[in-house]
Amino acid sequence: MTRWGTLILVLLAILAGGFIFLLEPHLTSTRDEAASSDSVFHFAPGAIRKVTVESEGTKFELKAGDDGWTVGPKPKDVASEKEVSDLLEEAANLQIFDVIHANEFKKGGHSLGDFGLAKPRSRIELSGEGGGILYFGKDAAAEGRIYVRRADSDDVYVVSDVLQRLAFRNPRDFRMKRLSDLTPDRIDRFSIKRDGGEIALERSGQGWEIVRPLRARADDAAVEKLLGSLLGLEIVDFVADSANDLSAYGLEEPRAEFSMEADGASRPQALRIGGDVEGGSAVLAQFTARDSVYHLPAKAWTLLQVSPEDLRDRRIVDLNLDTVDAIHLRVDGKDQVIQHVADGWKARDREISSDAIRQMVDAITSAKSQQYLPLTVENLTRTGLDKPTKQIAFEAWLSENTPEESAGHRPIATIALGKQDGDKAYVRINEDPEICVVPASLINAVRLQ
Repeated sequence: MTRWGTLILVLLAILAGGFIFLLEPHLTSTRDEAASSDSVFHFAPGAIRKVTVESEGTKFELKAGDDGWTVGPKPKDVASEKEVSDLLEEAANLQIFDVIHANEFKKGGHSLGDFGLAKPRSRIELSGEGGGILYFGKDAAAEGRIYVRRADSDDVYVVSDVLQRLAFRNPRDFRMKRLSDLTPDRIDRFSIKRDGGEIALERSGQGWEIVRPLRARADDAAVEKLLGSLLGLEIVDFVADSANDLSAYGLEEPRAEFSMEADGASRPQALRIGGDVEGGSAVLAQFTARDSVYHLPAKAWTLLQVSPEDLRDRRIVDLNLDTVDAIHLRVDGKDQVIQHVADGWKARDREISSDAIRQMVDAITSAKSQQYLPLTVENLTRTGLDKPTKQIAFEAWLSENTPEESAGHRPIATIALGKQDGDKAYVRINEDPEICVVPASLINAVRLQ
């Protein structure tokens, strides 16, 4: 080969290499690009406010509202946040494994009908920023793959069939199985009615309080646990989507009823409990917030058998020593006033150990009533509380008038201690209509310093 021939071959090789280097990336199949990195949609799950699912003549919607998601129109109910979240996450990350562009159909002798996408029977509409309509066609050759296309394009994508399986189900599958999405901290007041009477509680600035059948502090932890158990009951079965005729289910006069008022709710909500079903493992129930009839675990009936004693705060007094400015003690007719000063406590000009005061107050605040006796003349005499030998009063000092209170001494709590009876003693708090039976050790803890 001549020198010129060799030179021409070298130049052609250089040109071919440059062509491949410069132009090949631009000629790479968009099918390969899509298969390696692209997704069908580009949206954040939180941007979607409605999902419409339609298949074979069945249509339902999932809608986002201020209180969460709902499913409808039939059944119309609260939707499971998890079920909706799983669907949206799958749609947002629906990866393209292959793509057949519309302009390739003639070249390959294909049409939308070949992929079941000319007149698709199934579709999902995602309403919100970045959403759109997705049509579902035939199964692809690879297992677990399906053909789909967006409504705004005739390009056909091969994607996973997971979204199809998540979306095209009975709308009942999207119903929330948990009785309520409320949490105990949102409940302001509630009542329980059953054959044994009615219990009613209210939340105040100091915590929960029993208001019926007696007025007493409630144990916040016990109340929160009860509410959490009731609100978190798992529905065993959906019996009816509406409760227009409660008598048909024996719920017109329920065996028990739990009513509550929640922060932000427009109306009270009530759970009615009826008869046993499924051999006693479940009960019929209706919840007004969802207007449906269910089978709930028999635990629902058991929870509503709670008594006021189960919910009482058995501490005889709830006292914060930091709010106390003075302690008045009377023991066997002798009085002592202990003042809170900048560097501790004093009785007249004598300093009192802060540790001693703390120990006495801790003994009082940790004491729990073992039993409650009615406040009768007979019980006052028997317990020695008609003429208590020890009394202790805690006071706060309000230096300025407020809209609620005038400046001056303000009583926080007064405790009268009666007789000791073996390992028991008797006390009365303020003007409470009950006598508390406490451990006898409390008598010795309250003494002149």
